[in-house]
Amino acid sequence: MNASTFDVIIVGTRAAGASLAINLVRKGLRVLAVDRARFPSDTLSTHVIYPNTLARLEALGVLDEIEAHRPPPLYTAWHHQGRAVVAPHAPVNGRDWALCVRRITLDAILVNKARSLGCVVLEGMQVVSLLGSGTSTDPVTGIVCQGPDGEERFSAPLVVGADGVNSTMARCLGLERKKVMPSETMLYFAYWKGAKSRNTQDFFFAPPWICAHFPADDDHHVVTMNGPVNLRNSISDMEAFYLERIQSIPALWARLEGATKVSRVLGSTKLEGFYRQHTGAGWALVGDAAHFKHPAGAQGICDALHASEALSTFIVNGDWPTAYPEWRERESREIYAFCKHLAEVPTDSTVSGLMDCLIHDAPLAKRMVDIWARASSPWKEVIPHVPGMAEITGHSVDEVLAPFDNDVTPTGETV
Repeated sequence: MNASTFDVIIVGTRAAGASLAINLVRKGLRVLAVDRARFPSDTLSTHVIYPNTLARLEALGVLDEIEAHRPPPLYTAWHHQGRAVVAPHAPVNGRDWALCVRRITLDAILVNKARSLGCVVLEGMQVVSLLGSGTSTDPVTGIVCQGPDGEERFSAPLVVGADGVNSTMARCLGLERKKVMPSETMLYFAYWKGAKSRNTQDFFFAPPWICAHFPADDDHHVVTMNGPVNLRNSISDMEAFYLERIQSIPALWARLEGATKVSRVLGSTKLEGFYRQHTGAGWALVGDAAHFKHPAGAQGICDALHASEALSTFIVNGDWPTAYPEWRERESREIYAFCKHLAEVPTDSTVSGLMDCLIHDAPLAKRMVDIWARASSPWKEVIPHVPGMAEITGHSVDEVLAPFDNDVTPTGETV
């Protein structure tokens, strides 16, 4: 094996790619991971990490370093018309809270961990093409990159694309998006410093808008705005509109008294969920490159680490071409269906009815927030216990996903 030949090449070294590299190197494989970014580097993302994913970060050996950046432990609080519900999560490894961590912090820690274990990490490297078309007669055998020193080629019997929703790997392979789930809502956020901090991630429902406050790492705060996507064209100044919307919620604006917004407003209107084909001859996709859900589900980091952990085992076992996509279909189906509901515009009557139930039933409130931590089944443990909710969310996973199961849409940008 020469210096340019590896067991696995990973394109993209953020949460999915770096965690896959860590898992594979620990299993004894020679791994190259490349990314066009140089770390630390930010990216559009949800930021909340629930107890199930904190346990995976602990297993990867990076949780202590993340906690050194002082993200406060967060319980979940929902606010609507002067009423509030606060609930913890089912504990995993003794933690019943979430953390909010910016990607500029998280991704750099994961990349450094992969490098420290022996993964060859090349930053500032743009993949321009693949060696091989990915068919059974012409499998992928490597990548062609453009870097500071010009064009370079690297070879491996397996190349994994962990390069996000606008995946270069997917584009090179001509992959289509499937089961495309439209979104009724857009999501924008900004980073703040100096805000009043509590041990809660607070969601303020002011239909058709939902605004939220997440105390985060290194004394930063993430403040979000989620609302009808069909209003985007009428907003000429997103910075001004964002501030106006945040100020319209007195309890939220009070948290920001004396605080400073330290970033521009970031976000997207293009939040359609989708799947792509996960494997082929000499290649696989992982993370958002393979499957994307609406960010209201806050599943991006969870999915990245969970799928990378599973894929690493399938790679070592040699059954990744079939076992990995079968696993993904089983694992993702229910939460993908629930994300359809989360992508819809809320109404006062819907939120009020849900709050009526959660305020008077603490175990139900806990099961509700545990949907995000993947410790509770929406259709088994929550929806049947909220009068009228099934009429809004659908009565079953199969009912919700039936219109999407045969949907195929050409490849295109989604954020």
